[in-house]
Amino acid sequence: MENKNILIGDYLGTIEEFVPGDGTYAEEGKIYASNMGKLILDRENHIAKVDGKFPLRLKNGQVVFGEVLDLRKNSVTVIVRKLRGFKGDVDIKTGLFISNISDEYIEKPQDAFAIGDIVKGVVIKVNAGLVDISTKGNLGVVKAFCRRCRSPLIKSPKFPALLLCPCCGNKEKRKIAIDYGNVAEL
Repeated sequence: MENKNILIGDYLGTIEEFVPGDGTYAEEGKIYASNMGKLILDRENHIAKVDGKFPLRLKNGQVVFGEVLDLRKNSVTVIVRKLRGFKGDVDIKTGLFISNISDEYIEKPQDAFAIGDIVKGVVIKVNAGLVDISTKGNLGVVKAFCRRCRSPLIKSPKFPALLLCPCCGNKEKRKIAIDYGNVAEL
């Protein structure tokens, strides 16, 4: 069974024979493949693993770009679409708690973001598949859209936290990143 191409869900052995390694999982005492790839049975260390492409996992300190999906009383849901230094697209749901939005006091997330905004953040915590990000410091909104007409907003030349709509004249406040409108990764 070694050096065999494996599909997701293929039976690999029992937990009495091997410990589940990368690309595998155990269920009711049996080991199955969680990824496609080549089966590697380490008989010396008794580890069964699948060598192949693994789903992208975020790490602390990674700079991410995502879209604001939901605003709640004390948190924001952001879908990460891009990672700095990674060419492909991603689709990972993350959380942004109100205490991680800004170094300054924010009463509610709606004061800093709107649904559809593109934000630049940094991963601060990864725990059991749950990912938390922060937009403190120079991070924040890199592209925003008018709440009235959905046109892209531009920075106000006079007020650093204010965005203006060139179409309808609407003025909106956001937690703006230092590189608002100038992000090459998007």
